[in-house]
Amino acid sequence: MVKEKKDETQNKEKSEIRELPFPHARVKEILKSKLKEGTYIKKKAAINLNLWLGKLAEEIADEVSKTENAYISTDDIDRVTCRFDAVNKIEKEKKRISAHLNAIKEDINRLVEDLETSMNQRK
Repeated sequence: MVKEKKDETQNKEKSEIRELPFPHARVKEILKSKLKEGTYIKKKAAINLNLWLGKLAEEIADEVSKTENAYISTDDIDRVTCRFDAVNKIEKEKKRISAHLNAIKEDINRLVEDLETSMNQRK
């Protein structure tokens, strides 16, 4: 009974991998290439990423299909994917601004401390 359940689970996993939009091994390889040594990827995590990438590719294909041209060019792909690049740029800018604001905050704290020290010395 336990062996049957295990076989059933393995068959389900194999069919799930067969139905993925991209080669499972390649998605997993890309993930592994960025992980520090000793970090492992759960199979379900790689599968979920693969499914998400498939949805993203479908969304891009839907947008590109709206072209009036007889063929899809690099410009069409760039036009559609630029919004994803913009999100990355916005995230980087957000981090840069946050770091700058933190530096200003530290400067203000130092100035407040200097002011308090100065006021205490005058008393």
